[in-house]
Amino acid sequence: MVEFIDVYKSYGDRLVIKALSFRIVPDKINQLIAPQSRGKTTVLKMIYGATKPDDGFVRVFDADISSLSYSKIILLRRYIGIIFEDIKLVDGLTARDNILFIGRYTGKSFSLIDEVVEVLNIGTILDKYPEELSVSEQALIGIARALSYNYPLIVADEPFRFISEDKKNMVLELIKRINRRRDITFLITSQVELDPGFYTITMG
Repeated sequence: MVEFIDVYKSYGDRLVIKALSFRIVPDKINQLIAPQSRGKTTVLKMIYGATKPDDGFVRVFDADISSLSYSKIILLRRYIGIIFEDIKLVDGLTARDNILFIGRYTGKSFSLIDEVVEVLNIGTILDKYPEELSVSEQALIGIARALSYNYPLIVADEPFRFISEDKKNMVLELIKRINRRRDITFLITSQVELDPGFYTITMG
C-alpha cells in the first residue's frame, strides 16, 4: 500500500530525509516515530503527493508518486484521509460543514460521522465557525473530518499536539475501533511511542 525505497529529500541546502526505506503494514495501525523536525511531515506529504522525492521511490496504492500528474494526484487523494498537524479548517464553513464538504465534493460516503461525533463529544460545537472554537476543538474537528469517511488509508501528522491526554486516549480508542471493524490502514506520526501494539517505523 505504501512503500519508501532509499528516499532522499532536501529543501535548499537542508537534507531532510536521507536513504529512508520502509513499508507500512496494510489494514493495521502504523506509527512513524522521530524527533521534532526530522522529516515526518515531509514523509506524509510525499504519500499524498504534496511533494515528491528528490531521489528514491515512493509507492502508494501501486503508483509511483514521482510519475503522477497533478490530476492523478488529485484522484489519489480521494482514497487518503489526512489529519494535518496545523489542522487546516476552512474559515468560512461551520465545523459541521468542514467535516462534510469532502463528501459533498467527492460523493464519498461519510457513514462513520455519527459514531465519530458521538465518541469525540463534538455535537455541541458543530454549528460554530473555526474562529469560535478553541485550538483543541479545532483539532478534534480536523480529526473527525478524516475519520468520518471510509478511506482505505488515513495519515495523521502528530494529531494529538493540541488536545488533552484524555481526548488523546479517546481518539486512540476510536482509531483502534475503526481499524478493527473497517480494516482501515493508519499511519500516525509522533515523537514518542503511542501504543506498543502499533506497528512501528523509526526515523533517526
